[in-house]
Amino acid sequence: MKIKILVLFLLTVFLGAGCIWFKDKVADMPKMIPSGPRLADFDGLTPEQASKNINFVPGSQIELRQTYLGMGAKLADSLAGDDKEGVRIITLERFAPFNYANLSWKLSRRVETQASISAREEYESRNKNQPIGQVIKTNPPETETEIVAVQGGLENINLENTHALYLPAYWPSERAQAQSTSAIWLSEEVYKELTTTRNSTIYYGILDENLFGAMKLAKQFADSVAAFKNKAQQESKNTEVDLVRADEDFSDWTLKVNGQDITVQVFKARNWFGEMVVLNNPQNPLILKVTLNPLALGALDLLDGGVFLQSLLGYEVTRLEGVQ
Repeated sequence: MKIKILVLFLLTVFLGAGCIWFKDKVADMPKMIPSGPRLADFDGLTPEQASKNINFVPGSQIELRQTYLGMGAKLADSLAGDDKEGVRIITLERFAPFNYANLSWKLSRRVETQASISAREEYESRNKNQPIGQVIKTNPPETETEIVAVQGGLENINLENTHALYLPAYWPSERAQAQSTSAIWLSEEVYKELTTTRNSTIYYGILDENLFGAMKLAKQFADSVAAFKNKAQQESKNTEVDLVRADEDFSDWTLKVNGQDITVQVFKARNWFGEMVVLNNPQNPLILKVTLNPLALGALDLLDGGVFLQSLLGYEVTRLEGVQ
């Protein structure tokens, strides 16, 4: 009996010591982190480091808004909350730095319903050309609207060596090939030229009829672009309108990434057509903002074309989601 008691005592001591030893070892081990994709962490990074830490993968999203004279996008984003009306949401399907990218996009806008348009036109026709005293006195019908989503995609975006952009306003509502353009990025070749020599040639594509798509059928667009093209041709006699020159220094830029406001490093570059703000990331030189040159559009004011093109072609990226 004494021997059994002694064995049980020694076993209890051994197991107790073993538990303490095991707890100590576990405490010394590094914390286990779940496997799988993780969102990028920007805590404690400098703007330069943060910009380099923005990596796109399939499923990453870019949100951008059209602007007028470069203003309004971030304010509209902060006031909109979860309302995505007027926001172009771009989803990356493939992204191979220095090579190519594929994307899909969706844009939701509030438009007048067809029934509302018909009711308004009928009301106006009944009141048109009526004799004095016989004009219908009823109130015009209330305008009714609905949210309509337009979507499309770009394939084989050239991230290697092209010098041509493809502004979002021109993207067709279908799948389109973009291998001759870098869309809303700089190609590797242009990025290197701008960051090493501060000079490059960039074609904004504003006057490229191959990119107009269905927009060329709109009279206001056709008239505005024709006037703008004429002014560009006149200016090209004295200026290299496509020659882009970057600023001397980098700048800080606030950008919402994965729901967090972070400061990234950018550089600004401009030519006769306008100015762009580019993320300083050689693997992802995303053009965060495009603003058309107000002076270049000055001659179109009488046609209202300057205002039209500014609000149509200028844009700013407001959010990036799914960045790893």
